[in-house]
Amino acid sequence: MGTLISHMHSTFNRSNDYTHTVLNLAVDVLSPLLSNGAPKTFSHLVVSTTCPDTLAPSLGQTINQHFYPRFANAHVFDLVQGCAGGVSALVLASQLSEISKSHVAVLLADAARQSVSDQNNIRPFFGNGAFTCVISTTKGDQRMIHHKTKQYENLSELVTVKLGHRAHQEILQGKEKVLQDPLDQLGLHMNPVLALKLLRHAEEFYHEFLEECKTKPDMMIFHQVNPEILNLLQGVFTPHVAEFVNLADVVGNCGSASFAIALDLVKEKIPGKKVFLCSFGTGGVISAGLWQF
Repeated sequence: MGTLISHMHSTFNRSNDYTHTVLNLAVDVLSPLLSNGAPKTFSHLVVSTTCPDTLAPSLGQTINQHFYPRFANAHVFDLVQGCAGGVSALVLASQLSEISKSHVAVLLADAARQSVSDQNNIRPFFGNGAFTCVISTTKGDQRMIHHKTKQYENLSELVTVKLGHRAHQEILQGKEKVLQDPLDQLGLHMNPVLALKLLRHAEEFYHEFLEECKTKPDMMIFHQVNPEILNLLQGVFTPHVAEFVNLADVVGNCGSASFAIALDLVKEKIPGKKVFLCSFGTGGVISAGLWQF
């Protein structure tokens, strides 16, 4: 008994418009999934985002309301773990499906470009995007072979978004600066020095992963963080794998959804292959899973 990832859909854009929501992205990908042959019932809905539209109701709860009653009896898990949360969502959904022998819906969505001020020079690397799929049990060979996550010390401030319960303190302390450019003061910031420190662990992490599962992948799909970093990673990992998927120029950094959007764009190539999916970032975390498709 294994698990099958099916009914993949994705969307992405590089719109500079700040009015679109994470919920808009979620609806764009879930609507075709739910109307085109997806299971009628789901035991769980696993949602991952870096920055939801609101803290409450959560993204999962707003999805539930929008598509009511489709997810009314599903357990909803909202993961707010940054970019690595997308891989965590697929791992959790695979485990839940196998344990409960049921269908699990997965939704990864981030309006990442909208979370970055237009004064920030990293904004051109970001996009807005979402991915969804269904994970079900199968008697075939498809399954999650192995998964691994690791948080590295002193890298927790790699990515920060200050729009939380302490936002009022940031506003009181920043005052005029916050009023002049609230997104620059409270939105997404990435520390490039800490990002490089985390990336130095990537090859070491991969070798630990291989040592644990004793199975090499046929294809690697990393978080599409930005072209410069992904080109660097491609140089490091090309000797280890037959195909390294690099679509950073096309997709952009769509937060927790970016690696999965790249997966959807190459899905015609993956049947029968072992695919290594890996994401990293917020919290100084690297998370990965190896799936047999």
